[in-house]
Amino acid sequence: MMDMIDMRYFRQKNNRKSGIPVDVIWLLTPVFVFFVSVSPAFAQTQQWRLDPGSPPEVVVTGTSTLHDWKATCAGVTGVPETLMLTGENTINEFEFKIPVDSMDGGRGATMNRKIRDAFKSTENPFITYRQTEPTVLSEITEGKDFDFTSKGMISLAGLEKPVTVSGKGTMNNGLITLTASKELKMTDFEMEPPSAMFGQIRTHDEVVVNFIFHYKQANNE
Repeated sequence: MMDMIDMRYFRQKNNRKSGIPVDVIWLLTPVFVFFVSVSPAFAQTQQWRLDPGSPPEVVVTGTSTLHDWKATCAGVTGVPETLMLTGENTINEFEFKIPVDSMDGGRGATMNRKIRDAFKSTENPFITYRQTEPTVLSEITEGKDFDFTSKGMISLAGLEKPVTVSGKGTMNNGLITLTASKELKMTDFEMEPPSAMFGQIRTHDEVVVNFIFHYKQANNE
């Protein structure tokens, strides 16, 4: 009996020193271990750098009464050199600029001049996009596609309008590729669709702007 009383006294004395009952400590231990193991993943921010070997690709496509057409856009600028991917799978900042004079329709100087005239390049030399809300990405898994949605403002021919762009991405061997496209109407930006042959050939109002951006993980450089 004396041994049992002494042991009980010893336990009570030690509990008073700790300030936390032993049974509460045992209950809290799994919760503590969970947060210690999980919290770093949520706090982690990954850095991805623009791949110098794969420059951004932007192509504008459309149709006309005669044929489909495509204009490639060289010299894309303003793209973030470093992409910060937060632990919550969001990209907080993204933007780019396309020099209108760099657009090449692939059918000679006359078509390129019509493109520049439609975009009013003298007064508005750039097509621009700037993100206004964090871009949310779905779960990123090596070798599998993931989805993302970007909301921002796009400016064409001097008019700026809000847009929502949905796209897909892939991650392979330390490389991320982001691909997206957005259909727009030229008349929404007070642009006049180009025409030729005294109006017999007319470009349709709808165009699609296609984007591809390539990034590589910073620690894989």
